[in-house]
Amino acid sequence: MTDPDPSAVWNDLAASGGLWAWGDEDGVAPWTDGGHDVLPLWTAADRAEAESLADAEPGEGPVFLDVDALLEAIPEWVAAGVGAAGLESEGGRFLLTVPMAELTERLLRLQVDRSA
Repeated sequence: MTDPDPSAVWNDLAASGGLWAWGDEDGVAPWTDGGHDVLPLWTAADRAEAESLADAEPGEGPVFLDVDALLEAIPEWVAAGVGAAGLESEGGRFLLTVPMAELTERLLRLQVDRSA
């Protein structure tokens, strides 16, 4: 797979109204990438499953987080030291990483656009 076009990721987010993470009823856990905590997010459940299933704990699976749920959770992730979101991955390598501030801005813009 080639690196994703960033605009395609944002278009997929706008079309679906959210992103997929890997987690369970207790929430979504960040991954460590190069010594930094990164929130892994995908545009499709099958992508989340393909990247996470090998290391899954019982009860874990793809979790859809709509724009509101993502915005609600970001302050907790930032407080826990998560500085970026990994959008899409292949073989455990993130293909696109954005700072949490940029993700927040994109989500807020999408939320405003949807309510207009």
